Amino acid sequence: MTISIIVPIYGVEAYIGQCARSLLSQSWKDTEFVFVNDGTPDRSMEVLQSVLEEFPGRNVKIVNKPNGGLPQARKSGVEVASGDYIMHVDSDDWIVPGAVEKLARKAMETDADVIHYYVKKVKADGSFHISRDKDYGDPHLYQAQMLRFHSHGFMCNKLMKRSLYASELFWPRFNMHEDMVLSGQLLARASTLVLIPEPLYMYRRDNPDSASRVKTSVRRGQSARNFLDLYEYWKGREDSPVKDFEADFILRSTWVAFTEDRTIFTERPYLKEAAKAFPIKWDCALKLHRQLILKVLL
Repeated sequence: MTISIIVPIYGVEAYIGQCARSLLSQSWKDTEFVFVNDGTPDRSMEVLQSVLEEFPGRNVKIVNKPNGGLPQARKSGVEVASGDYIMHVDSDDWIVPGAVEKLARKAMETDADVIHYYVKKVKADGSFHISRDKDYGDPHLYQAQMLRFHSHGFMCNKLMKRSLYASELFWPRFNMHEDMVLSGQLLARASTLVLIPEPLYMYRRDNPDSASRVKTSVRRGQSARNFLDLYEYWKGREDSPVKDFEADFILRSTWVAFTEDRTIFTERPYLKEAAKAFPIKWDCALKLHRQLILKVLL
């Protein structure tokens, strides 16, 4: 049973060494490592190459592509991955020793479509916070909670069967919440979900170049556009993996357009009328009082 680990690389010269060593030193031998050079302008690939020389004989694939952003880098990695399961690791993060073996054994024991686990968010001073999700047991319940911002949308805390990627997928354009857009579609296709209640993934919180450091209004604008693109891609299709969440995408994105980025209204002329057409929803990605404000002021 093989696990493919996909690592997009861009501007991580200071961090890729730790990331790669944490992966290549894992005890599970049936592991495929897919490093995607997303046109990085620094010495990240040179640092990676020096680390690879420390681990001869490992199953490594390197994909070189022009810079196209994190989602497209993930897609390029998935296209060449051959493992039974796929794991995503960001190149400024790392995983704990034995993580892959623990995941592989759980996969063989349960044959689960998705195995999720905790994420430990670490600061430079050593302080940390552990992001935990509930043991939902049902991938569709997890999807609903995630797409309504009640649980974590990380790609990095989910091991998923490669077969889930085989059907049509919408791949987002922007970095913000690209993981929710992608994992939301994949969870819809899963039948079984298992939790390992341990922090197997170490998330670096002190990278000044991280997408999370971008100005808040820009991040929210990117998020809104990703979800609107997802809505437009699947709208009206019976095979849509996100058809139950169209109101959530429209209402939350309209709020971002209304409060922070009016150009979204110009880009999407249908948006105001679509938001007004949806009834008030108690269980929604946009809080009730904000839905009411939109109804009155749009």
